Amino acid sequence: MNVAEVIRRAIEIGERNGKITFAELNRLCDSRELDPQDIERIFNALSEAGIWIEGD
Repeated sequence: MNVAEVIRRAIEIGERNGKITFAELNRLCDSRELDPQDIERIFNALSEAGIWIEGD
């Protein structure tokens, strides 16, 4: 799964639940090595969508 797909699915989860947890993000990214720019893109997209990231 590429970063754009991770972002799309993370936003879907966040919109459904009103938030996303770090555990859910880890599951989405599990099979992929992310560089710092990828992580920043994911966090920025979630922030722009108004989705909170919560600890487990």
